Amino acid sequence: MIDDITYKIEAETTTAESIDSQSGRPLNILVVEDSEDNTMLMQLYFKATPYQIDFVENGELAVQQFQKKNYDMVLMDMQMPVKDGYTATSEIRAWEEKKGKRKTPIIAATANALKSEEQKCFNVGCSGYLSKPLKKQELLRTIVTYLQD
Repeated sequence: MIDDITYKIEAETTTAESIDSQSGRPLNILVVEDSEDNTMLMQLYFKATPYQIDFVENGELAVQQFQKKNYDMVLMDMQMPVKDGYTATSEIRAWEEKKGKRKTPIIAATANALKSEEQKCFNVGCSGYLSKPLKKQELLRTIVTYLQD
């Protein structure tokens, strides 16, 4: 059983490293999360990956940070203070369109697992959807899937 777990983690890391090496630079991911506990958990999840991770705690900071740095992906909490993930995603999509930039994958992360919530995330421009609590394997698999495209 431990060998199976080790193999899965090594396989995911190898896949992540191969994606990383294709671009010749560390892949940048912006994580937007207002919960301190979730942020610490995400830091643990990303510890052994080749990704360069930036964390911000609300949608207002997410939009500002996104406009300053090139990101390969955004992991967006949808329920946050100051500016929620729906508004932040809409503003990022409008900024990308105005600047003529390609759409960066934005993965919604929310504790609300209703189908209507998932559709609401897609309606504002999210590329994918994960329900909380996030599981490490599912998160890493989702990242690899979207970064390969």
